[in-house]
Amino acid sequence: MAQTLARLFLSAALLTLCGCARFPDTGTAGAGAQLVVTMTVAGAINPDMYYFVVFNTSNDANGTAGPVPVVAPPWGNGFIAGSATQFVEYHRTLPADGYAVYSFVSGSSLQQYTAIGVPTQDTPITTGANTLQFRLPLSQLAYGTIAAADIHNIQVNFLATDRIPANPLDTSAKLFDALGDSSFGSGQLNNYITISTDQATTYSNATRNIEPSGDVQRTNGSGGYSTTTEPDLDITGWSVQIVR
Repeated sequence: MAQTLARLFLSAALLTLCGCARFPDTGTAGAGAQLVVTMTVAGAINPDMYYFVVFNTSNDANGTAGPVPVVAPPWGNGFIAGSATQFVEYHRTLPADGYAVYSFVSGSSLQQYTAIGVPTQDTPITTGANTLQFRLPLSQLAYGTIAAADIHNIQVNFLATDRIPANPLDTSAKLFDALGDSSFGSGQLNNYITISTDQATTYSNATRNIEPSGDVQRTNGSGGYSTTTEPDLDITGWSVQIVR
């Protein structure tokens, strides 16, 4: 219910906040440390599907816990499990070029989240485009007792899915891809990354090589899943650039 209400009231809230600039605007002086994030798929960004970049502001340099995809019922919030604090979503229903930033409610076991704004910059998606890009200040990733100036390590995962089940008894198929080799039996399904924000640098699939192509999964609604073909959900590239 909390997720549904958040989505129902999101348009009005974001329309008042929607002062985000579009790339390639570089006017970030005085904005503090920021993340420039990209996600690329094999096909095209499909505005009828759901794309997420999920963060866990933990200051845990070892990355012992982080965001992982939901792959079976009961579906929880329908898209992400594990440990997470905020996420950016892209979907056609969101008014700010399709992007929105949310924060999970502390203590809700990821069952409740609230809209907290939009990226400071983003790339509007045109027909056939295969890459999402947005800029997010660390001030939007402050969480609990961790202020923006105290953020040193964040776990990050990228997720693409065709739907967000709301009913824990839903047994319909669900398609998804996330960081790591999602292929059944690979053992790499929960392969989020840990980044350090202490210096300007770029993390990417080009250097990490942890996200293969052709590993979109179809759940069968009862805990099993198998590899399928859906290029619009097939994550093939990603990057997180720390700008200071």
